[in-house]
Amino acid sequence: MPEVDVRPGLDEIFDQAKSLAEEETILADGTHLRRVVIVSPGRLLLIKDSYPPDTLPLESRIVLEELMPTDRSLKIAVIAYTYMEALRTDIRHAIPFFDYLLGFAYLGHAVWIFEGHDSVLEIGCRGADYVLVDQRMLPFLEQDWEQIVKIKAGMVNVRILSIPN
Repeated sequence: MPEVDVRPGLDEIFDQAKSLAEEETILADGTHLRRVVIVSPGRLLLIKDSYPPDTLPLESRIVLEELMPTDRSLKIAVIAYTYMEALRTDIRHAIPFFDYLLGFAYLGHAVWIFEGHDSVLEIGCRGADYVLVDQRMLPFLEQDWEQIVKIKAGMVNVRILSIPN
């Protein structure tokens, strides 16, 4: 677990991250792109645009649609390694399934990523339909992290999936 910034205002930071994840980036040519929002351990927000419209191959779309329902826009909280230097060096090494997350955003889902520190676990997962967890982060989460997500965050029906590497 990276060292994190524990300070007042964390609710607002995560509310902003979730809101940004639900919005689209509008390019100069009018193209709309969904985005993935990463909350760093220092509580900076990093926005990564998804793929441009009509650029994802059909085979990739089919795979993504089999993984996540597309009948409605979902809110997907992701617990993964978000240390900024690792993201700058090789985001796909830091988060091996990052292309899937970009794909979920491409399909219209809101995706935000954070490290799952106990100071923000409840806040970061609150309101999500799905919580995806990088298995490499499991040893760093509180022992009862699933109960915190389901009970404290008031999300009894949330789907929690652990992503192998």
